[in-house]
Amino acid sequence: MNMDMNEDLRLISRSPNQTAALGYSLGRVLKPGDIICLEGDLGAGKTCLARGIARGLGVDEAVVSSPTFVLAQEYHGHLKVYHLDLYRLTSSDEVEEAGLDEYIWGDGVAIIEWPGVYTPLQEHDRLVVNIMYEPAEIGRKLVFVPYGERYRQLLEEMRTC
Repeated sequence: MNMDMNEDLRLISRSPNQTAALGYSLGRVLKPGDIICLEGDLGAGKTCLARGIARGLGVDEAVVSSPTFVLAQEYHGHLKVYHLDLYRLTSSDEVEEAGLDEYIWGDGVAIIEWPGVYTPLQEHDRLVVNIMYEPAEIGRKLVFVPYGERYRQLLEEMRTC
């Protein structure tokens, strides 16, 4: 894994197992109320990273799946974990009509795939993880971008792990 010491954290994952391991490291330092936004193309590895995050929070990773067709999954580990997939929604109104905003602002950790549809997130502290395809021999590039002091500190914790 390669690290860049700018405000954001840039890592290369060479396999799904390595992506899940990065998620595990992140999950171990999360606290109630944290919001993790996962961005990337279909198949980039968002759910794989979410599975690792949930495992880091004490959830059996075997039960973590993409919530695309049900929009939200709730898991219980050391903390509540709300895994949301907004792919099929088109507006903030639809997110709120579905009651998903209650998960986002809830008492657990919110992991949100396709967060761009819910514009109130843009005004809120959060950690955005953008997962991008790299050439096959390289794997995936993950860029962790902190919004707010809590998430800058979180990335510092990840850098020292």
